[in-house]
Amino acid sequence: MGAESRNAEKSDKPEKAPYKRISCEEAFSTPEIVAELKRVAGGVPSMSSGPIAGPFMPALLDMGEGRIQAMDRDGVDIQVLSLTSPGVQNFDPETAVSLMKATNDRLAEAIRKYPARFAGLAVIAPQDPVASAKELERAVDALGLKGGIINSHTRGEYLDDPKFWPIFEAAQALNVPIYIHPREPSSGLASVLTMPGFTVGWGYGVETGSHALRLIASGVFDKYPMLRIVLGHMGETLPFVIDRIDNRFQWETKLFGKPKIERLPSEYLKNNFVVTTSGMNYRAPLLATIAQIGADRVMFAADYPMEVQADAVQEMEAMPLSMQDKWKVWETNARKVFAI
Repeated sequence: MGAESRNAEKSDKPEKAPYKRISCEEAFSTPEIVAELKRVAGGVPSMSSGPIAGPFMPALLDMGEGRIQAMDRDGVDIQVLSLTSPGVQNFDPETAVSLMKATNDRLAEAIRKYPARFAGLAVIAPQDPVASAKELERAVDALGLKGGIINSHTRGEYLDDPKFWPIFEAAQALNVPIYIHPREPSSGLASVLTMPGFTVGWGYGVETGSHALRLIASGVFDKYPMLRIVLGHMGETLPFVIDRIDNRFQWETKLFGKPKIERLPSEYLKNNFVVTTSGMNYRAPLLATIAQIGADRVMFAADYPMEVQADAVQEMEAMPLSMQDKWKVWETNARKVFAI
């Protein structure tokens, strides 16, 4: 049974809370994106082509009353919407830029219709970093979007390459975050991270966590110290291994030479990153993440419609957190990060 079907079966709405429940990684798509993904993929759904068919599609395409009804049923007050993976990153640069602008317009239209229920992240096309930086400015200043989203690698290239940094320069200047969302491992990692049954649960997180470490290692946060990156899925494993990374980072750089970065990896994680709970609304990972980076840097997400929204809400409500920390995870952190 798919997540969409299970979502429809849930009827026990959580009790009204004193805080608003803001959900920060909630996916959508558009008919134009679906059509182009189908064309590029030859109509064959795959991990790389994205959800161009299947049970999630109706919910992904609904940015109207059906989605609002699901939110009301499951106890979600606000969704932060973002284009589902792989975004526009499978397309040639001209097509990607055109669809980027059209999709941001469509997203802004949905938000204008439901301003109390939706916020959104701008689609970014890293294939053209300069055009993407300009579009991020338009999306924030003219359309009212709250940041940008990039689905990890773009045709095997990662954002640690300085050619992509106009996007980060624009994000820092606009004081908005960039959400780095997972996708299937790039060709260089696919042979070791693509395993039947484990590709999403393990491969996606390792690929995206490695991408985040590449950013740290590149020195981008020394150049843009106010840049904020959002990682889903409880930080893509990084909070759980950051002490080990710090330890071996110091050992390696002492033995083999001066590092390119000015601080320990954990300092960047705790200062330049915020994480969401998407797909990881489990007690042990949440408590470990809060212990490592603090409740001020964790935001709730359901990962709708890929995960069961009602379950995610109920699981988070059951967490053994103080009321102060629940306020942060549910509402106040998201309002600060996304200026909601």
